[in-house]
Amino acid sequence: MMTDQQRLIAAIFGDEGSDQFDPKGLAVYQRNLRATARRALKISFPTVVQLIGDELFQQASDRLLVVSPPIEGDWGLWGRGFADLLDQLPELESYPYVGDCARLDFTVHMASREPRSNVDFDSLQLLGSKPIEQLRLQLSESVKLLESDYPIVDIWVAHQEETPDPQEWFDAAKEKMQRGQGQCGLIYRAQHRPEVRQLGATEQRWFGALREGRTLSEALELTLQSDFDFEEWLPIAVSQQLIAGIHSSQQ
Repeated sequence: MMTDQQRLIAAIFGDEGSDQFDPKGLAVYQRNLRATARRALKISFPTVVQLIGDELFQQASDRLLVVSPPIEGDWGLWGRGFADLLDQLPELESYPYVGDCARLDFTVHMASREPRSNVDFDSLQLLGSKPIEQLRLQLSESVKLLESDYPIVDIWVAHQEETPDPQEWFDAAKEKMQRGQGQCGLIYRAQHRPEVRQLGATEQRWFGALREGRTLSEALELTLQSDFDFEEWLPIAVSQQLIAGIHSSQQ
């Protein structure tokens, strides 16, 4: 069943139910709704705005409003389908990486809305009292992995205002594209803001195993052929609030 907001949006951008509303009022609401939608998406997808420009971004925003109108009152939650829409735009056929850049933007945006993680420090003592075959390390809620065939992390960093030398990241992204090399990004919330960094192959396996709920023993097994050092990684993970705690399958 359509909500009142969805019914009004359908009337504004189509013929369905339009005779139930005053034409002048619809025109005013249409302009306001489009402006609100554009502002909301610009907040959620800052990298995409810079990549494709205002004109195409506004067209894409208007299109998303028609095909996937918001179902909640919070505009900050709207836009999950934007990346899929961008993947289908003929104007971006020569820029196939934009869709994954949008996915990264939205993942970062949602991470910024996550409550601050609290590490259960008492649970870390289980490392000294239980065999690692019985332990599982729980990642924080904000921790996400995003794998792409394109260098989305380099592109994202290059478009951040605080990046000291963005050209260095642009060049790195261009080089990776020429080699057909993608990236897996780790998104997490450290302190009061989300962070993004590239994961190497070993860390990607490691985080993937933790996310799947494997035991610490099983996850570490995937790192044996590398220089991964758990004792070195753990305090860094705690300081960056990557983990919520450790749980034992046998109390």
